[in-house]
Amino acid sequence: MALMESSGVAVCKRTCRALPGKAAPAKRGWKAAEGWNGWGVQLLWLGAACSVVAMALFTPYGCDAKSYLEAIRQYTAYIHGQESSSLAYSPLFLIPAAGLARLMPLWLVTALYVFAYCSGWLTQLWAGMQLATPEERRILSYAAPVITFFPGLLISDVFVAGNIAYILYGLMLAAAVQGWKRGRWNWFYLAVLAAACVKIQLLTMLAIPLLCGRRQWMRAVTTGAIGVSLYALQSRIWPQAFQVYVNSLKLMSQSRRDFGCGPVGNLARILQRSGVPHEIPCIVLYACYATGLFLLLLRLARLYRERRICFESWAPVMLLGVVLLSPRIQSYDVAAVSLPMAILAWRSLHKAGRSPSRAVVIGSATALLALNVMVEANEDWVTVLPEAWKYAEMFLMLGIFAFGVRGILKEAGGEWASMSEHEVADSFVAESEMP
Repeated sequence: MALMESSGVAVCKRTCRALPGKAAPAKRGWKAAEGWNGWGVQLLWLGAACSVVAMALFTPYGCDAKSYLEAIRQYTAYIHGQESSSLAYSPLFLIPAAGLARLMPLWLVTALYVFAYCSGWLTQLWAGMQLATPEERRILSYAAPVITFFPGLLISDVFVAGNIAYILYGLMLAAAVQGWKRGRWNWFYLAVLAAACVKIQLLTMLAIPLLCGRRQWMRAVTTGAIGVSLYALQSRIWPQAFQVYVNSLKLMSQSRRDFGCGPVGNLARILQRSGVPHEIPCIVLYACYATGLFLLLLRLARLYRERRICFESWAPVMLLGVVLLSPRIQSYDVAAVSLPMAILAWRSLHKAGRSPSRAVVIGSATALLALNVMVEANEDWVTVLPEAWKYAEMFLMLGIFAFGVRGILKEAGGEWASMSEHEVADSFVAESEMP
């Protein structure tokens, strides 16, 4: 039984690539991009690196990273609950992390953080590539260096802010890949528990093994209970620092309206601008919205377990859906699913298994570019709609997710229906016999 479960993902991968009716890879049109040699990708990575350096030199950068540095300097004040040292991170993370950082030279702390930050960013890109087919990876290899500046496919400078979320998502996605490939989720649970000590809302990532693994309910619920218990326990261990943390969250929501770009966050922003209390309406919306979304994901996960859809089709939709489950979706959250969103957007352009025409791709790219130009112009030059980026990102995420769901429903009802049970069984047995 364990062998059958561990090989389930591989079976889906193999079967997906051999689906009857799948069109052969086109040798013209956009496949001509394969004529580029490795220099094309290398030049894009060089350009991305130069862009990051230029942004660091000529624009404000590292706003989040500088806050962490300030927390290290004001470590004693933070423990004693002085308001001047407030930072929107729980004492469960900030006190041990800042205390450890104080034991090392500042240059070493900075070097370690930069290394971990870049590693987390690259791990996110690597994990995103695992969700694509080999043909799609050749296209995405050119998009990966550029997409850093387009989290959620919309332009943003969040990468140079230095938020620790890049490290957290790198850890969780690296462990998730091991769960997908080998069926081993222990490291993933540890990574999510560690991430939840920094950002409690990341406990929603525990939905991943429920939607991709087998018999993971007990472990996921136990990990979630431990995370919530640790969060509640810190108010007794560090009561003064915890009160400062709570006050900083209230200040952030009232003055900066930093609710994120999800449906709940945008509703809270609209209600607060209108002078209407937003807490209860947002709680009700999130309860209804998250419940419905999670039930939909569970239903789609059943199609995956029945091998009616393959892993490459299910994983990008699943990962985007899990991020949408978060009550507070920030730009660094959508940055973690930028490549999955690009994969789903690319697939939505295909018709009947054929590669999209040049006109369709150019038209879609032009529309996305126009959206980015309008959002950037609204943010920096002529503000027509405040926080337009967050509204646009919400509709973009929901739209791409809807296209992804439509695609896997078509796959489950179409191509897989034409495959006999005997063919599926033969593929499953052959994969099980592999070493």
